[in-house]
Amino acid sequence: MTSVDERRILDGLNPEQRLAVETTEGPLLIQAGAGSGKTKALIHRIAYIIASELAQPAEILAVTFTNKAANEMRGRLARLLSVADNRSFMPWMGTFHSIAVRLLRRDGDQIDIARNFVIFDEADRLSLVKSVMKELGVAEQQFSPRSIVGYISKAKNACLSPEQYRRQATQSSLQQTAAEVYDRYERRLRDNVALDFDDLLLDAVQLLEKSSEVRRKYQEQFRYILIDEYQDTNKAQYRLVKLLLNDRLNICVVGDDWQSIYSWRGADFTNILNFERDFPGALVVKLEQNYRSTGAILTLANTLIQHNTQRTDKNLWTEAVGGIAPQLWQLYSEAEEAQAVADEMYRQASMGRAYNDMAVLYRTNAQSYAIERALRQRHIPYKIVGGLRFL
Repeated sequence: MTSVDERRILDGLNPEQRLAVETTEGPLLIQAGAGSGKTKALIHRIAYIIASELAQPAEILAVTFTNKAANEMRGRLARLLSVADNRSFMPWMGTFHSIAVRLLRRDGDQIDIARNFVIFDEADRLSLVKSVMKELGVAEQQFSPRSIVGYISKAKNACLSPEQYRRQATQSSLQQTAAEVYDRYERRLRDNVALDFDDLLLDAVQLLEKSSEVRRKYQEQFRYILIDEYQDTNKAQYRLVKLLLNDRLNICVVGDDWQSIYSWRGADFTNILNFERDFPGALVVKLEQNYRSTGAILTLANTLIQHNTQRTDKNLWTEAVGGIAPQLWQLYSEAEEAQAVADEMYRQASMGRAYNDMAVLYRTNAQSYAIERALRQRHIPYKIVGGLRFL
């Protein structure tokens, strides 16, 4: 690497980010607190590997959580390395599902999966489950099709076949019914030469487990593996990564157990807690400097997370000291909550603050109705972002 390249790639990194970037060999865990510049560290690490000629872009597997994140990272990386045309740049950067699709399109015939398989989306999956329930005489009034879909999805994310799931489905009649539906649902998928989203991961794991030739091919190809949002990986994703890893153990995972929110769909935050057990001698780099929030917000966050019994030890800090202390309002209904929000916005406006400087964040779109109603009663103008107006 030339000195110009080194300055360009390492410029603007704090000491911890720089350590993560320059450590290219062996297992690396980057514990990245919220707002700590983890995406920047990940991008610059890949750039450093390529610029150092340790690997070609096609020899790097970089897994992100969403397609949007993958596209954004690919664009930033291309600009950092002055790649003019990034359409074919970093061909193995994407989500777990997109990587799994590529593996199966290329080599799925090794486990009798046709390369022209179709992918069933959520609507297709729900429709097929309803059809199977009807065939089995299971009434939708008794068992919700969506609940059945959820049980089947959890079984697949736990890498359980219909037979394996049936053996452990003893907790409730709903679970036993889901096991029955799961078996026929799988056969119907195969009849349609189709896979659902969960199959993509499960079958990619089976492909690598059953074909040593295919497994060896990809282990030789991927000289470096980097996984973003590792705290949100499930069992199938965890097994897929382990199967793709070669003896050099050049794996870098980035994540934060404090931010794990997807346990309801099979994510296991202990994957990141157990990384050092899985890879003895791994280097752990903590990104604790926050570039997003004020000191008051970080003090609250650090205090709250202390109540978690299973967690890594981090202490987020920021140079942006002070800030207005967050307030907690305890309210008793959706309507009262919405009214409190509207009243506070009205109070802020009466003190000279523009409504355009205010934002209301809510957890689900269904909460929008009560908030809109309260704002209209106060004659407060508003704009819905990323959703539809109820009123």
